[in-house]
Amino acid sequence: MLHEAALLSRPFRVEGDDMKAIVNVLAGVVLVISSAASAGTVYWTAAHELAPQGHSSRMASGDLDGDGDIDVSLFDSDPIIQFWNIGTPAEPAWQLGPSPYEDIPDCTYLNGTLGDLDADGDLDLVIICWYDEFVRFYWNIGTPQQPVWEADLSVFEGVPKSLSTGQPRLADMDDDGDLDLMLGSYSGRIRFARNNGTLTTPDFDYEGWVDGVTIAGPCPTMGLGDVDQDGDIDLVRVTRDAWPQCFENVGTPEVFEFVENPDMLIGLELRITGAFGMDLLDIDADGDPDMILAVGMGVNLLFLNEGATPVERTSWGVIKAMYR
Repeated sequence: MLHEAALLSRPFRVEGDDMKAIVNVLAGVVLVISSAASAGTVYWTAAHELAPQGHSSRMASGDLDGDGDIDVSLFDSDPIIQFWNIGTPAEPAWQLGPSPYEDIPDCTYLNGTLGDLDADGDLDLVIICWYDEFVRFYWNIGTPQQPVWEADLSVFEGVPKSLSTGQPRLADMDDDGDLDLMLGSYSGRIRFARNNGTLTTPDFDYEGWVDGVTIAGPCPTMGLGDVDQDGDIDLVRVTRDAWPQCFENVGTPEVFEFVENPDMLIGLELRITGAFGMDLLDIDADGDPDMILAVGMGVNLLFLNEGATPVERTSWGVIKAMYR
């Protein structure tokens, strides 16, 4: 298993309308984007100043303290690192710690996600560990403001996991009102378990591999969300040495079907390939999922989802000239 600190690094430049910085991250190759025909187009703008900085790793997001905004959990540490959003739902401000996960046992190459599986108003916890052949689950028996975790291995009983690294994600894939499980594997393929239970009592049935989604490379991570705002869940994936790929859901909310569509990622201004972790989260409370990428060495990049209408870009020099 590779570790971030053991990899070579090289300088690269992050460029946005309002930010230029040079940092050291993974050795990578120059970005190449295919020009395949697409069914949808989504534009993104850099807003890296909105992302928590100082730590970057496998991540998940959710409102863990019940204050109405998005918090960010980083799973590549013991205990799990927590960034609390002490700003507003539309304008985040970040505070490091304390961690709400101190009672969660550490394990090799831990990864996780959050979601309310019993509709009680707080977030429950799903965890994947390297050597486990099962999916770990923890009910939140605390309050929406203060989580308390209780293990329950029966929730995902019968859902197989590769004996290697992986990543869980919860989303209502079939639009029936409850959360289903998408389970990434080191091979780049994704397993699906459908929740055939109720809002308050989950019942997961494993259905097999997801067609149309494969990305090769070490340590793949993914985010789920309705990127193009067409009513179904799309998927974005990235590995340590591959540019993010978007798989558009061209099926229906009830029967999803993924097709890779590079036009769903117009405007991502990276000068590297690869990331240690990523998630889709509505960081500016405008109703669509934005994207955070953990590119290493404590640097997280954030891109705002601007939808199908491109945003006209202008330089700071032009703005100053307008007001002289």
